[in-house]
Order: sequence, then structure tokens, then C-alpha cells
Amino acid sequence: MTDATAFEDAEFFRSLSEEGRSRAQRYVRARRFYPRRRLFSKGEPAEHLWVVERGNVRLFESSPKGQVTTLETLGPGQMFGMWSTAAEETYAASAEGVTEGRVWRLAKPEVHQLIEAQPDLAREMVQIISDRLRDAHERLHSFAYDSVPSRLARALLRAGDGRAAHVTRRVLAEASGTTVETAIRVMRRFEREGLVRSEVGSIHILDAVELAAIADGGRPSEK
Repeated sequence: MTDATAFEDAEFFRSLSEEGRSRAQRYVRARRFYPRRRLFSKGEPAEHLWVVERGNVRLFESSPKGQVTTLETLGPGQMFGMWSTAAEETYAASAEGVTEGRVWRLAKPEVHQLIEAQPDLAREMVQIISDRLRDAHERLHSFAYDSVPSRLARALLRAGDGRAAHVTRRVLAEASGTTVETAIRVMRRFEREGLVRSEVGSIHILDAVELAAIADGGRPSEK
């Protein structure tokens, strides 16, 4: 069963007319996901648009040498796969669960039908893509110029809901462009300072205001 409120608040679906939303609810298929289990891999045919209903999903790339880079961590209501779905393409990155959760997926022909019936949906997709590209540019700038604590604090706040980030230190390290060892050292410092509390599979945010200050470079930090 689709959670009507969550569905109405989700990216893409929230811009649908009442009739369009009713059609979309008939079209969507729910799928459960689990930590470190893939939803799709880079290079596979892009057959669906995806929206997170609950839990967290990450988009990532792997180099030929096995180095993994987390491109984005997504939470409830966020859409992914839209770049590839907009054209006859393959997925540009891989997706896997960070936590246990559920996604909605909408087949490409049905996405096109909804857009044909309500053309302003195309503008909504362009706006979402534009926002994601801006965020990606900011992350690249951060990798080049910001300290590791600043990048980790920002990654925590992006992945969290204000109270907890359901990510591992490995995923945080990849999202911050640093090593797992460095991420562990900085996270221990955050714990000593009372900013976070770690447990298996999640990191509780105890002081979001101070983390935001670190993310913005408002405190001296180690590189």
C-alpha cells in the first residue's frame, strides 16, 4: 500500500495534478531494499525513475582499481535515476541501500505518459536536476578547498534528518573524499566534543548547530 501523504510530498509526484497523482499511484511499484544491496548498477538500461519512500539510498561509482566514490546519499521523498530516464540511456551511476527501506519505481514509458498529460512536470524535473547539479558543484568545491572535518560535518548533515544519519563511517568517508581511517579519527573527535553519538549503522546528531558551524568553516579544524 502506498503512503498517500509521503507520496504527495515526494519529488516529481508532488507536482502532479490530482488526476495525475491518481494515475501515478496505479503505475508505481514498491520495492524493498537492504544495506549494501544494489538497486541497479552503472551501465544497466535505465528503465525506471526511482523515489525513496523510506530509508536511505546512495549513488556511487567504482573505479577500475576498486576505489568507491559516493556521489549522493538520498532520503525519503528524493528522486533518482531521472537523468538517465529522460533519454534512451543507461544508468550513469550505481545505487544501493544504506539502510533497510523501500522505494517506489515508475517505468520510463509511464513517466513519459505523465509528462505528456502534464507538460509542466518537465520543468519540475529540470529544476530538480539543476538543484542536484548545483549541490554536486558545491561538493567538488568542498573537496578541493575545505578541511576534512568540514566535509564530514556537511556529509553528516546532508545524510541526516536533523537527529540521526543512518550511514556508516565508510559511506561518510567516501562522501567526504577522505579515507576511512581519517573519518574514524575525526568522528571520534566529534564524539568527544559531544556533537554526535555513534552506534552500529547510524550516527546520532547531538549538536546540529555546531556541526553546521564546522561545515561552514566557522571553526579551526585539522586538514
